[in-house]
Amino acid sequence: MFTFPFRTAGLAAFAVTCLSAASVAAEAPKPAEILFDRPHIAAVAPGTDLVYKFERKPSNPKALGEGYTDDIIVKVESDGAPGKKNVMIKMYSGDRAREPQRITDMDGNPMLIIYLDNAVAHFRELAGGDSAYLKGMFSRHLGDGATIAPATIVYKGQTVEGYRVTATPFVNDPARGKMRGFEGATFTIALSDKIPGYFAKMTAEYNNTDKNSPTLEETTTLEGVGEVK
Repeated sequence: MFTFPFRTAGLAAFAVTCLSAASVAAEAPKPAEILFDRPHIAAVAPGTDLVYKFERKPSNPKALGEGYTDDIIVKVESDGAPGKKNVMIKMYSGDRAREPQRITDMDGNPMLIIYLDNAVAHFRELAGGDSAYLKGMFSRHLGDGATIAPATIVYKGQTVEGYRVTATPFVNDPARGKMRGFEGATFTIALSDKIPGYFAKMTAEYNNTDKNSPTLEETTTLEGVGEVK
């Protein structure tokens, strides 16, 4: 179940380990820098709703639960401290709806924390393990193991330049033998500073080394985003 364990500390709290490995490069950003150290929503006007479509696709609904699609909304409500925004997060609808949460004085997009928190929680459901350990390994991987490559993203019919960050945080984990074949799970984030809130499409692919094992794919896509190459 999604929670906001980081509250107003937001992105910095998840990134406390990996940011020590990040620096701003002249040619291209480091993955951790562009994910955690950019003011993703500082220029987003108050009153803007960033609407993300979450889609869950299990290969075996009987084993993993039914698939579904639903919305996650990051509403930029007002200006906060200089360069910061006050936001409200609304997750899902109907029986899946979570209690709306307000966070003050944010400049990073809280959608990243939602994605990363879900990624760790859902990986743990499939592979087992301790949540704090998995979160720490994921953070360190984003700092020194994730890759970044140029990408083109279609947004509202226009093509913009951006980046694709790809992470396989557990593939070389010392405890990978205990991860029930899910250690190769891949997490991909497409983002661009030409897109409000930066984050265009975020994917989690929980594949398994056992071909008979169920697999899971989850995508979170900003409204208006099309093809990513």
